[in-house]
Amino acid sequence: MATISNFTVSYIRFKRLNEMFNVMGIDSWKSGKVYYNCLANPNNLLDNDYTCFFHHNPVEYIEFLMHQPAFREHMAYAPAKELNDAEKHIYSEMISSDWWWNEQVC
Repeated sequence: MATISNFTVSYIRFKRLNEMFNVMGIDSWKSGKVYYNCLANPNNLLDNDYTCFFHHNPVEYIEFLMHQPAFREHMAYAPAKELNDAEKHIYSEMISSDWWWNEQVC
């Protein structure tokens, strides 16, 4: 078996990132603030009492990811049965779960 160097893995990773369409842009990030001290009076909080967080709209982000050519070969839209040599069901990913088979509408 051939050994893959860290350089090769990094090159492939950056090549895939460069293939991604950057349609969301920096403006797609939203920010918010939250405080965790339940005993604090919310009317007397200072700026350093808050923790800042950043996020995307989850639906828009999933759409963005699903349109990426770099992920095309890794997407699954239907359940799949994986069997070992003894014809026993192998559970390895969500697509091989009984749940997906039970939920699938034919």
